[in-house]
Amino acid sequence: MKKSPAQNKCNVFGREIEASDLTSEMIADLLTEAEDQAQAAAKPDIECVLDVLQAVSDCWRDPDYSLRQRASAILPELTGFSPAMVNEGFSVISAICRRENLEKRLRGELGSLKVLDKWLDCPDFAYDLRAVPHGILLHLTAGNVFVGAVDSLVSGIITKNANILKMSRVDPVFPLLFLESIRENDPQGIIWPHQAALIWKGGNESIENALLKARLTVVFWGGGEALESVKKRLGSNTRLIENGPRYSFAVVSGPRIAAGPGSDLVRGLALDLCRWDQQACSSPHVVYVVASNDRPAHLLMEQLFDELVELSATLPVGRLSFDEKVEIRKVRELARMAQARNEGRVLAPESFDFSLVFEQSPEFKVSCLNRTLFIKRVASLEEILAQVEPISAWLQTAGLCLEAGQAETFQQQLLSLGVKRITEIGGMSEGHDGAPHEGSFLLRRLVDWVDREYRCNSAGRINRLLARIIDSPYYRRIIAKSGASFETFTRLPLLDRETFYRHSPPESEEILTGPMTDAYVYASGGTTGNPKFTLYSNAEYCYVTDVLTDIYRNAGLCREDRVANLFIAGNLWTSFNVAGRALENLGCLHLPVGGASDLENMLKYLQLFKVNAVVGLPSIIIKLAEEIQRRQLNIRIEKILYGGEHLRPQTCEFLKKAVGAVSIRSAGYACVDTGPIGWQCDHLEGSVHHVLDHYCYVEILDLATLRPVSDEKPGEIIATNLDRVLMPVVRYRTGDLGRWVRVENCPCGFRGLSFELLGRCDDLLVIGGINLMPVDVAAGLSTLPVSQSFQIVARTSSGKDLLVLRIEAEEKLEDARVLAALKKGSYKIAESLHEHWMNVEVEWFRPGEIKRNERTGKLKAVIDERFG
Repeated sequence: MKKSPAQNKCNVFGREIEASDLTSEMIADLLTEAEDQAQAAAKPDIECVLDVLQAVSDCWRDPDYSLRQRASAILPELTGFSPAMVNEGFSVISAICRRENLEKRLRGELGSLKVLDKWLDCPDFAYDLRAVPHGILLHLTAGNVFVGAVDSLVSGIITKNANILKMSRVDPVFPLLFLESIRENDPQGIIWPHQAALIWKGGNESIENALLKARLTVVFWGGGEALESVKKRLGSNTRLIENGPRYSFAVVSGPRIAAGPGSDLVRGLALDLCRWDQQACSSPHVVYVVASNDRPAHLLMEQLFDELVELSATLPVGRLSFDEKVEIRKVRELARMAQARNEGRVLAPESFDFSLVFEQSPEFKVSCLNRTLFIKRVASLEEILAQVEPISAWLQTAGLCLEAGQAETFQQQLLSLGVKRITEIGGMSEGHDGAPHEGSFLLRRLVDWVDREYRCNSAGRINRLLARIIDSPYYRRIIAKSGASFETFTRLPLLDRETFYRHSPPESEEILTGPMTDAYVYASGGTTGNPKFTLYSNAEYCYVTDVLTDIYRNAGLCREDRVANLFIAGNLWTSFNVAGRALENLGCLHLPVGGASDLENMLKYLQLFKVNAVVGLPSIIIKLAEEIQRRQLNIRIEKILYGGEHLRPQTCEFLKKAVGAVSIRSAGYACVDTGPIGWQCDHLEGSVHHVLDHYCYVEILDLATLRPVSDEKPGEIIATNLDRVLMPVVRYRTGDLGRWVRVENCPCGFRGLSFELLGRCDDLLVIGGINLMPVDVAAGLSTLPVSQSFQIVARTSSGKDLLVLRIEAEEKLEDARVLAALKKGSYKIAESLHEHWMNVEVEWFRPGEIKRNERTGKLKAVIDERFG
């Protein structure tokens, strides 16, 4: 056969040289250049690499592409594959390079695309993770399937390595054409300058030894003898990724064959046999038919014969060498002799298109390939295990077509035997992007996994956070003035809401550390005026919902619960979304009812699914409980997790009576800007929370001096989110009132700080000579037949403080009865009224009629109209 000019060429990092010019003396210089190319290959973002490969994919998918046409003219004669098989190979090449498939592969094997470009945060493990390319890969590929070399090369490209491919003597052309197609689509030189394709005469130990002893990674594909030869010559700094010889088989349950000709089973088995002319490691050598007699095996042979005759017309076998034909003749003659003795059978056309051989011996037999398939009958699945056990170290794929109930146990037995891949018949020759290969993920083996650890204490977490947010213009300025360490942390200015929103989208992007991509936008604040917004990256969002899952679990929810999500959906609010994902993670039965749903539907869903737990806003839960009590419905809600508003002790007592609540706990103290701040275990009561110290750093500052409070004095809660980097939240004024609480040796095992949530700072109302909180009013109202939803309004009348109390109830009560209850419930109110320091008026509303926030459904507990 006359050689193509390309068969005498090598590509050395973009330069073409004659194959005869490649000498052992050149290898040292080539390896030095490869080290430089490895550094360059690691720099581009993976997105840029995928863009180039997508363009390459588009080219090879086009039948009129010039390089594809050149390959079509050369490869059938060169490789022995038929033109139809070669064209199918081009489709595979296009699929290998398609961006969608590469992204699946990177995510499936590395977990993320970004881990190749930057450190990824792993907060659960207190380290950052990075995938670092090995540097130089030497690909030694088998010549049996021409797409194999490209697949290995692309694996090296998408892990950002420099690649040296040793071309097979069978095909020294297609790799060069493929590299040329990359060059055509890579004008910026993102990929092509870092690739080399070489060929040298087999057995040239001076070249091979120089490469095998270099500081690089050998990616080997091939037979056992060649693998052993490579192993013996590896240098001390050379790494080896071996993909040696592998064997595959299929298993069919007898009853599944009765479907008749043209069934999915028969078509699938024919394709698995014919693709790549059985040269792939995943191609079946043997089909085991599980039956009590030989008839199902013969029926499969006959159906498969007809299918293969048709398939051979559209996907003909490739050109066979003299030796290959000799091997096939031997198999056929031995089968005919067995058939003459009634000990076997052979079905084969006059040509060498395919050969089907039935043998009575169940022993696994290695095929001579080129569409030669052995069919064997066994009485049980256990018999198959015994027959393939001798080659267990070399097993790859098992294609199964079994009866219902058989597969699970047999698959487990195959795993124990060493099978690396299990699939349906018809899928043996296909494979999936992102799936493991030979028992591991190839891409994972082409990189080093490096972690950057930090200490799990406040200083370590704060120092790490400050280093990560320096890309924010806002934080860069204040950190430059105050310092970037835990020791100087309290010098950073407090972040009030006005400052936070002024530097945040849409007004500004100064507080952001990066672009507004790969992220969620949620509404924050904005209960009056225009809504404000906060951003979570997708990774931050996933992690915060994982944190919330732990909070729900620690609060008592479990997978056996039936939970209604009563938070409000829509309007860019977070609670419904994050609660939903947390419940999903928990594994319970989740009813996404939504707090804005019609009350009748809420009650219907609770009854239909026997809901025993709810999560939601207190105002919505209270309204639901009041209706259940009023109608005397048989609905028992044992577990209540509340969030978004404060829940007073008196209200908890009401819920226990109204719906039989046993456990009423916080669904996590949080706000949308900071994320979760505190959590409750089973041993905390009321509004006492443990600090979520791995996720949030908490300070409590005196309201007047803004300095840390002493002992258990109340102050404003200041929160720093330790995970959010896209839109950092550092020393944020929550506007909530709290105090440190000593919780020594909590039975749950937590040994950090704990605090009690006292309400909103603006809920502290100085009126009538007293410091009044909503809890003071609730104590008295809890003894009356009124709703637990009320509102306090402070006004001035005739120069004296006036407390207007808005109450929801089915029927009005006498004001004197209300005043008596208030004085009995709070000594402070009693004293103020006794001394005539203030007056009290009562306004009555039907349940639900006091005006709520239109978007959140929240009821503002305190309104001070005296200074407006």
